[in-house]
Amino acid sequence: MKFIKLRNAAVLLLVTLFAAGILFYLPQVADAGESIKIYINSKEIKTDTNPVIINDRTMVPIRVISESLGMNVEWDGTSRRVIITGKQERDTTPIIIEDYYQSISILGDSMVSSDELQRLAWKNNPNAPRLADLYIKIGKEYGIRGDIAFCQAAKETGWWKYGGLVQPEQNNYCGLSATGKAATADEDLRGANPDRVWFEEGRHGAFFDTPATGVEAHIQHLYAYATTAPLPAGKDLLSPRFALISRANSVNWEDLGGKWAVPGYDRNKYPDFETAFANCDTYGHSIINDYYNKVWQPASQSIVITPEQRIKDLEKENQALREQIAALKGY
Repeated sequence: MKFIKLRNAAVLLLVTLFAAGILFYLPQVADAGESIKIYINSKEIKTDTNPVIINDRTMVPIRVISESLGMNVEWDGTSRRVIITGKQERDTTPIIIEDYYQSISILGDSMVSSDELQRLAWKNNPNAPRLADLYIKIGKEYGIRGDIAFCQAAKETGWWKYGGLVQPEQNNYCGLSATGKAATADEDLRGANPDRVWFEEGRHGAFFDTPATGVEAHIQHLYAYATTAPLPAGKDLLSPRFALISRANSVNWEDLGGKWAVPGYDRNKYPDFETAFANCDTYGHSIINDYYNKVWQPASQSIVITPEQRIKDLEKENQALREQIAALKGY
């Protein structure tokens, strides 16, 4: 999980660092689009970096608050630390905040339920297909974090709104073989099962016979990046690019930038990949920061699902199943 992300000392930090006697006013709940205001001793503090609420925790920029309290803030790029010291002689003992970003392994057990993932997908696209169950189930079969793989699929498809080269009927949720060059239909499948995977002339990316096959191909591709182990017993090869991967070159999700996606960072923001990575702002970081962190909840928090919400979820599930049945009958 990402707990603190340093950006040249314009840091977002939990509001727990300051001594008693300093009054902060931060609303417990902010409506969408409503700005969060910060007050120190009844005086509103203006900031360049807007406070945000993540998983019910209010994060505020530490530089502007520290300087408003009459303190000096320095960024030590070599050791990646923020150093805060008081200007008065009695306050010269520094507060040191270490840069801390805990990487997340691609291998492992899912931490988020399929219901929570699907609800997040429907929140962003009411017509998103019912795929969360497949990602959790198939991810477990391969020892892959299916919950985060689902979030990667959300990123790659734009919450299944598509609009790019790959189209919904391809069941291709991670852009496999969509290289920017249209297919000829004679592409080498490199051992992938031709009854379940194919290419079509003039189209971009691989086609998969069912949503489950498309999900498994995605999971397999991650498996190639994360481990040198052979495929689990009894599994067909479904990713036509599996053999092209330098095995186990991306143990963590954050390692995928520049490998799964090239260049894997915004060239308009950073001079090189290393700088983007140091700022936790690459393709791999985005899967966690922009997608997974929207649904992940600490174990101490619980999500209450009302009967009305459950009924709506079931109605959407039934509709998705009817559509899949109709598609299979017409196949």
